[in-house]
Amino acid sequence: MKEDHPRRISLNPLRNVFPGWWIVTACAAIGAYGGGVYFYGFTLFFNPLKDELQITSAQTSIVFSLTRLEGAFEGAVVGYLIDRYGARIIMKVGVLMAGIGFLLWATVVDSYWMFIVVYVGVIALGINGGFFHPALAVANNWFIRQRSMAMSILGVAVGIGGAILVPLLAFIINTQGWRTAAFLSGIGLLLFIFPMTFFIRHSPESVGLLPDGATAKGPDEATLSSDTRQSGNGHQEQHGTAPMMLEEVNFTVGQAFRTSSMWIFLAAITLRFTAHTAIMVHLSPLMEDRGMSTVAAGGAVGLLVLLTIPGRLLVGWLGDRYPKRKLMTGCLFIQTISLIVLYTATSVLQLYLFIALWAAAYGAGILNWAIVGDYFGRARFATLRGLMGLVYSWGAIVGPVYAGWVHDTTGAYSSAILVFAIITGAAMILYWFCYPPRGAPGSTSP
Repeated sequence: MKEDHPRRISLNPLRNVFPGWWIVTACAAIGAYGGGVYFYGFTLFFNPLKDELQITSAQTSIVFSLTRLEGAFEGAVVGYLIDRYGARIIMKVGVLMAGIGFLLWATVVDSYWMFIVVYVGVIALGINGGFFHPALAVANNWFIRQRSMAMSILGVAVGIGGAILVPLLAFIINTQGWRTAAFLSGIGLLLFIFPMTFFIRHSPESVGLLPDGATAKGPDEATLSSDTRQSGNGHQEQHGTAPMMLEEVNFTVGQAFRTSSMWIFLAAITLRFTAHTAIMVHLSPLMEDRGMSTVAAGGAVGLLVLLTIPGRLLVGWLGDRYPKRKLMTGCLFIQTISLIVLYTATSVLQLYLFIALWAAAYGAGILNWAIVGDYFGRARFATLRGLMGLVYSWGAIVGPVYAGWVHDTTGAYSSAILVFAIITGAAMILYWFCYPPRGAPGSTSP
């Protein structure tokens, strides 16, 4: 007779949490700081740098665009290195470089050319290579059925970092100057962020686990939680949440770039980046141009970032259940409307309406990379993302410079905003037609 054994009940529920979530949490903390002082923080340094170095809006925008150009070529190399050697070592090097770069920025930059050398050659090199590339690769490796939620957590963390650090940076810049803000940012990177990189693990397989905490039921099987059905035109898409057994798709680099899905996706993301990056780079000076003070503009940016948090989580949850291309289309529709509101804005109330709508659509960004993982697999995710950067980064290069040039020549951003609204509408249409690639070459178990 089989004996009944008492069931063990863990008094510590945290022990039952899949380790992938702790890894993603560490990546999120790193990304939160980087997002606050670099991605969202740059717009606060815009006017102080322009005034001290006596340069134009276009020249200041060029520096940011150069970071994107550098990131495009660096990303192709870093992506390969991440897939080859793992995310942790790349993160360590990147965080150290960024921390040292911020210290140099605060102490030695006294000319436009020194600004370019330090910000592009050291800070951006560290941030582009050591923060977002490896973090997304880690999330993509540790999760399949909950990939969108894992990546949305990274996006939410960046948003939280921006919501907390941007107003703080604005206060420090306004009271102590931009150099003090840059110096303190570097100290924080070296003392608090660098130690977190030691907790990163590249993939679940490296510690004897499977993605999502799944249990393999056969040599070629893995548990996924999305019901994948054939759409009317032969493409597979997710609908609902019924679990089923599927092989994981892993395209080679060559196979991925020979699909029409890749090139439609690249066109869509390039157009989106052109408009999105330009607005984010010029957001603080745009608000100041409409009558806000530096502190008020910093608060507006912080509010924007704070409002993106629930939207990112909702988009991440929906992205694990419904076709991501359709969600992207809906988000870009909202973003197009927000730009029309901004174009016609004549009051502070309308500016805050723009912020609310822009924030609601902000979660679309993280779906881009979840789509790459879903369409082309885990094995070469970082390499593919890096090579894609050679294309879509040109949008992030051109957009901010164009906006700066328009402001320098016309004294306002209005015509640039209208162009960005049209571009975003075009990207919306492309995302709708970006179906998953046909077939599943290189299918393997996770």
